[in-house]
Amino acid sequence: MSVKINFGYSNATVYYLLTLLPSLLISLVDFVAPLFRPVALGIYVLFCMVGFVGALILPTLSLFLAKEIGVRPLLVGIPFAGIAVAAMAYNHFIGHWSDGLSDRRPLVAACCFMGCLVCVTLAYSRTYWLVAGCVVIFLSFAMVSFSQIMAYSLDYAKHNIPGERIPLFNAIVRAQIAIAWVAGPPAGFLMAAHMGFNFMYLFAATVFVVIAILSLRLLPRLQTSQNDSRHDSATKQPLGGAQKRALILSLIGFSLMWGANNAYLISFPLHLKDGLGISTEWMGWVMGTAAGLEIPFMLLAGYYASRVQIMTLVKSAGIAALLLYLGVYFGTELWQFFALQIFNAMFIGILAGLGVSLIQDLLPGRSGMASGLYTNTTHMGNLLSSLLVGVVADIYGYHQVFAANLVIIVLAIVAFSRVHVKSEIKERLE
Repeated sequence: MSVKINFGYSNATVYYLLTLLPSLLISLVDFVAPLFRPVALGIYVLFCMVGFVGALILPTLSLFLAKEIGVRPLLVGIPFAGIAVAAMAYNHFIGHWSDGLSDRRPLVAACCFMGCLVCVTLAYSRTYWLVAGCVVIFLSFAMVSFSQIMAYSLDYAKHNIPGERIPLFNAIVRAQIAIAWVAGPPAGFLMAAHMGFNFMYLFAATVFVVIAILSLRLLPRLQTSQNDSRHDSATKQPLGGAQKRALILSLIGFSLMWGANNAYLISFPLHLKDGLGISTEWMGWVMGTAAGLEIPFMLLAGYYASRVQIMTLVKSAGIAALLLYLGVYFGTELWQFFALQIFNAMFIGILAGLGVSLIQDLLPGRSGMASGLYTNTTHMGNLLSSLLVGVVADIYGYHQVFAANLVIIVLAIVAFSRVHVKSEIKERLE
């Protein structure tokens, strides 16, 4: 006996859906095809590799200084502050200078070869001031490769990606950093623990060399037409007063948001251990949850950026941060902190995915400067968080850092509320 199930659809409806399916698939392929061309895939790979080598070196550097060289905590902190200051200077001046280059790839390769030399030095030297000088002067220069690959991606997108898909492309590029930071720190600590710092730094040096070679082989030299050159010359006119004000307020807002995020990363493990008696080993699982959720939020932010104003999405990230820090301040159970990571992922996913697009809208035709300035907001945030945690935690305890974060995020939202951006992408669509 056969059984027929009626789903309530007529034959005509089923036929219509079947005829509609191929056109939907064609539209989907047409939408995503520019995002997965060979050059775009090369940008994703290189950005992930640069993020990976950074995630390999930076989290383990404090352990290397404290345990391998054996210096006191104050001397551990000096190189990190120096890296932040030097990286801001390099990104500002090199970013501005690089906008006049016809080809960014040799600069990326030079930065990576410098990173290779730094890693070889760290592998064989245990002299503190030599190590500190190398990381402050030369490792911070090597990190410029990050902002230069980002600038290359902005230049590529401007000429090869449809305007409404540029924010999504930028979000996919930034998502590679989230992927890299899922794998980089565990790999670094495992290599340092089981194979030693010598092996880890020589491995990182090899990765730098591979990035340098691939940047010249995978990425083609970008060609610009005379019309593009004339357009860039027009857009590179000195910024007006309103533009400068909007740019400064945006940089302040991003610096405040990154500062609050870094203060959270510093204080949260200590709050779990000292304030709530929860083992800090759970911090890795909590942060892994956030990292895994960040990627879809980055991609969603990029998708909706052509439909919703980028500034609106950035301010919604601030709202998510307020909910996160409010929840962490009053939370007492481990499951609550896991649940709060949805707000953390929304905050960082939008902030990391769309931040550079907002700065690019304020600096049309200046990809190098835009990526350099945006990258500098993360370094400024690191300096702000060091001061914030040092003062607030020393006087009131780590728990009150999250209350201070609430104030900082409110100030960031206020700063962004006073910025009015006309998207270059929307102009092209119109």
